[in-house]
Amino acid sequence: MNERTPSETSISRAIGERERFGQIVGIFGRHGLRGLASRLGLGGARDEEMETARPEAVVAVLRDLGPVAVKFGQILAMRSDLLGPDWIRALSALQDRVPALPFDRVRPAVEEAIGGPLDSYFASFDHEPIAAASIAQVHAATLPSGERVIVKVRRPGIERTVDADLRLLRRLARTAEKRIPEIARMKPDELLRYFAESLDREMDLSAEGRASDSIGAFLAGLGVRTARFEWELTGRRVNVQGRLEAIPATDLATARERGIDLTKVARTYAQAVLRMIIFNGQFHADPHPGNVLIFPDGSIGFIDFGAVGTLLPRRREELVRLALAIAADDPAGVIDVLMVWAGDPPVDRIRLEFELAALIDEFRNVVLEQVDLARIFNQVFGLLRDFELALPPDLALVLRTLLTAEGFVRRIDPSFDIGGELAPIARQLVSQRTSPARLAREGRKLAAALGRAALSAPELIGQVEKVARTGSLPVSLDPRTIEQLGQRRSSHVRSDPQLLPAALIVAGAILAGTEPLLGLVSGSLAVGLLVFGRVRKS
Repeated sequence: MNERTPSETSISRAIGERERFGQIVGIFGRHGLRGLASRLGLGGARDEEMETARPEAVVAVLRDLGPVAVKFGQILAMRSDLLGPDWIRALSALQDRVPALPFDRVRPAVEEAIGGPLDSYFASFDHEPIAAASIAQVHAATLPSGERVIVKVRRPGIERTVDADLRLLRRLARTAEKRIPEIARMKPDELLRYFAESLDREMDLSAEGRASDSIGAFLAGLGVRTARFEWELTGRRVNVQGRLEAIPATDLATARERGIDLTKVARTYAQAVLRMIIFNGQFHADPHPGNVLIFPDGSIGFIDFGAVGTLLPRRREELVRLALAIAADDPAGVIDVLMVWAGDPPVDRIRLEFELAALIDEFRNVVLEQVDLARIFNQVFGLLRDFELALPPDLALVLRTLLTAEGFVRRIDPSFDIGGELAPIARQLVSQRTSPARLAREGRKLAAALGRAALSAPELIGQVEKVARTGSLPVSLDPRTIEQLGQRRSSHVRSDPQLLPAALIVAGAILAGTEPLLGLVSGSLAVGLLVFGRVRKS
């Protein structure tokens, strides 16, 4: 057996990467981007400005670099908080379409994955694919039972291509972060980490089945259908799923001709997308019309769960805080949430607060059914770009999903009443947050916190004794926090002497849910300040 040693493998990989770098330099040069290639450390002495990197030229480079670069471009197309409209428009044109593999290459891959010849598992198997993309292609087939299915098969050898190109992308991203300030603020490492995770899920074709089953169980309660997977035939390289027979949502004309109630379709679709995000936490992240089917009774189905988003409870709480701050006309509260999402970078808070106040004021008197999400998001994204505040990738995906959904609903029915759909969701959200089950969970958290506090009691008593003995209380403040407090104070005409005690009372109430002792201390300080203030007045 002639196996390579680890050192031989490393040498071979290094040679392969040098060849690939040479190809990349040639691709950049072919599209007039030698200056950008130089700034990325790909060789050459020229150092042209980034302005020469026209969006169309960069998109052409990504297309020529292959499937991994194309998919990365599609991820960037979702980041309106990072890139301007010209870039988003150009990147959105990237299509993940490649020539289909001939059947004589597909057949061995399927038979190896399912563990036997096609004839043993399928009554028929179409040689021509329904669709072909960079990771997989799809064929129609029939099971021995007569059930019509689709078979998605991963392209042979795609793992090596993906692995090699991901390594190169990471290297280019690290270089770009050091050399190009415009790219550094985009946090390319974080972007690529998120991209690598989503690409890994897409490479595992069984992950689509798990997501379809999991999200489908939630959607079934809303009357929305998803495909049933044949798990005996499904694995990382192949999945087999039942074929939903319905009208593609791309063909609204046929749906109208057949008398289907499209207002019902729009309502069901909007409720499904919103509830997946807000209540389920796991959602179909690409609900464009090509992935939606319309049934004769007006119900809908979702297909292709290759792109799935997850919104953790912490993020959902942050979104609620953001919504409450907007409803309360509190730009400072909105900024606090945005700063948490952006990693608390230095920013001109006074100017940002002014800009946000103007934006909130613009939409204050707009009735819900006239809310244009696309317009609001575009203005918010513009603010984020101006102040160089980047959203976390998971939230960017949520917003992109909402924009996709809103665009589709407006196509179906331009007068669709968004307010009517949001009202029951808001009521259910409030009900859940005050339900006995939630209160019981909070009670268990409180009990656990009391247990932690009891274990920490000796150290806490020691600290209290030290403060009493020395007469000093050590306090540590972040310089940026001091600067922000100064900015906020200067932005108000006068200071309310009751403000600090009130803030401590609120803080105590919040802390009591997770850290009872801290809540007690905060409340005690508030009472002391109120008493002290009254004594001074008298």
